[in-house]
Amino acid sequence: MTNELIHGRIAYAHNGPPTSRTVIIFFVGIMGLGTAANVSEPCRELQAHWIAPTLPGMGRSGTRDCSVPYYVNLANDINVLLNHLSPTGDFDALYFSGGSYGTVPAQMLYGAPYDLFPSGRKIAGMLLLNGLSPLRHHAGYATTLRWNNWVSIGPPTRIIPFRLLQRLFKAVIGYKLRSVEGAKQFLKATVFDKMDDGEKQLDEHTVSDTIHSDWGFDPRTLDEEHSTKPVLVVGSKNDHIGGSTNDWLVANYKSAIKLKLLPGGHISSLFIMDELWRDLIEAARSA
Repeated sequence: MTNELIHGRIAYAHNGPPTSRTVIIFFVGIMGLGTAANVSEPCRELQAHWIAPTLPGMGRSGTRDCSVPYYVNLANDINVLLNHLSPTGDFDALYFSGGSYGTVPAQMLYGAPYDLFPSGRKIAGMLLLNGLSPLRHHAGYATTLRWNNWVSIGPPTRIIPFRLLQRLFKAVIGYKLRSVEGAKQFLKATVFDKMDDGEKQLDEHTVSDTIHSDWGFDPRTLDEEHSTKPVLVVGSKNDHIGGSTNDWLVANYKSAIKLKLLPGGHISSLFIMDELWRDLIEAARSA
């Protein structure tokens, strides 16, 4: 496993043989750093090359050019990353996956036009863990959001100027993170004890803007070539952070297999990743 930076911009971790015929790109959620220390057994059985980028503005990854649509920046970054790791493009299958906010870039690349993202033709499938929908195409999305997401990415974020809500969250969280002990207590209380506050705030990375932005496609109108690649959507029964738009994703991706609803909270899918990857790989082989 290595953790590298390309052109001073894209931080990533990767694991597995660089010459593999199967590439898997996984996007973590808000405030997450790409990691490749533990790869699921079904992916190891494929001898897949696992790549985990860190999203723009997070960790060591540089900020993006805000004059260019997010999905265009993303596609350009991943083109650079794939060309760097596999200059000849000698892989046959490309899988995308993401958790929570990481499902947004995964979907953007799944549906990206092939002239923008040529490797998209090799996509074999997509795994979405507690996903988010493209809100500009999701009528009535606000009724599906829990209060914390309603405040952080819902209608108020489109009305109240200067990202005042996000700035308030930043001030509160910044106070709690002034010391290591304070950070530990905050993470324990918000993520591991309650599992309902871990990803509700972000200012600098403009999560709300990204989710509400143009993703470059509408899942309902994807062409046949895009729509042949299976999508597995996974949710959690007691998820208080994300996943409230899972039903929309299943209903509007033509190739969605099903909604796999798990007991537990926001990270419950992490405990059965082997099973989830096995399901997706089998679906891709049958497609």
